[in-house]
Amino acid sequence: MALFEIESVLHKNGMIRFTWHDVGGTYKVYRDDHLLYEGTVASFQDGQVEEGEVYDYSIERIVDEIVVDVIRLQTSAYTKQKNQENPLQSLVLTTIVSKSQIVLYWEKMEGVHEYEIYKNNLFLKKVRNNYYIDQEIETNETSIYRIESKRPVMKSETYFNISKALISTVLELPNSLKRQPAMEVFKLMKKIERPTKLLKPTEMRRKIQIDEWRFRYTTFIKDPAVKNPNLLSRNHTFQGDGRDFHPEGTTFRTRVDLSLHYKEPKWPMICTKYTGETVAYNRFGKVRETAKAAYNGIKVERKDRQIGGTEVMVTHDVQNPLVQGPRLNYKVCIVFRKDGVIDLTGFHNQAPHHEIYLMKDEKRWEPIYLAESNGLIWLSDLTNWRYWRYSNMR
Repeated sequence: MALFEIESVLHKNGMIRFTWHDVGGTYKVYRDDHLLYEGTVASFQDGQVEEGEVYDYSIERIVDEIVVDVIRLQTSAYTKQKNQENPLQSLVLTTIVSKSQIVLYWEKMEGVHEYEIYKNNLFLKKVRNNYYIDQEIETNETSIYRIESKRPVMKSETYFNISKALISTVLELPNSLKRQPAMEVFKLMKKIERPTKLLKPTEMRRKIQIDEWRFRYTTFIKDPAVKNPNLLSRNHTFQGDGRDFHPEGTTFRTRVDLSLHYKEPKWPMICTKYTGETVAYNRFGKVRETAKAAYNGIKVERKDRQIGGTEVMVTHDVQNPLVQGPRLNYKVCIVFRKDGVIDLTGFHNQAPHHEIYLMKDEKRWEPIYLAESNGLIWLSDLTNWRYWRYSNMR
């Protein structure tokens, strides 16, 4: 006998359609806790979807007026106009949870031929297809899946060879870096609540309502001191932050804090920007000069979305205040939802360290994204970026 599982999912402009194995009984389909379908046909088509929005479906099987089985499906509507700046932002990511398995399916990316799959930081396998099925699930365990991939940059290699030759005249560019092809790095992360919680009937699930979201993005230099990659500069070394990842780290290069309050009318948002002190030393270890970078290069834009969500875009373009050199750049788009669903997408230089944390209702900081530095040489805009996306299912 076939298991009660999703059989197919189809995305088209303005439409999401899915089918499941017909194992008998009556079926109900809910979208974000609203009943949309009831019947005996094992398929559903939703023609009321907006590009890029995330939708959460619950498919329930009913026998003798009792819910005997549940499937949860979370996916986003197809986006015709892809985001050229960050390919992950408009990528369709589908997550399916049933009693027997968890399925991750992601839209194909041009130039990517292999994906590494991790679960709770443990490597599982490499796959060439754009999906992964996990049949070894713990029903009482929350899991975080990570999908990593790479591809050569979409610009010409000639451009990058010339660019790297230019910057190597003033920066200490290792020979290994000069020889290697420029690669874009992608990381998809999905946090999935324990199946015993997800697979409860819709009317029995406790409705989650968030009163406050807090977001923190910090950049820092792990080492106590770092050598200036520009060999011609009189600032021989710079003071680092001398720490590892920590949400309450007191030393940093830059920090952006956001808080969104749902209890207040019109959901006010508070944004605070900080920059750490930059200290430069000469070749004899004496302080040459100190300064703080201006934070007017950090811009925050907000817009409210249709499905009880708020989209916040943070653009970060900050330069070392003591030298004319590469700028510390990143961009992140955060979609907060009152029901506890979150979707963050971003990209950044491969230096220095980047750390992102979230907090719900003053409980505790939760690490969302942590990236180690590849060295200050990777601050250059002429090198490749890291792209990442984090979302949850609850």
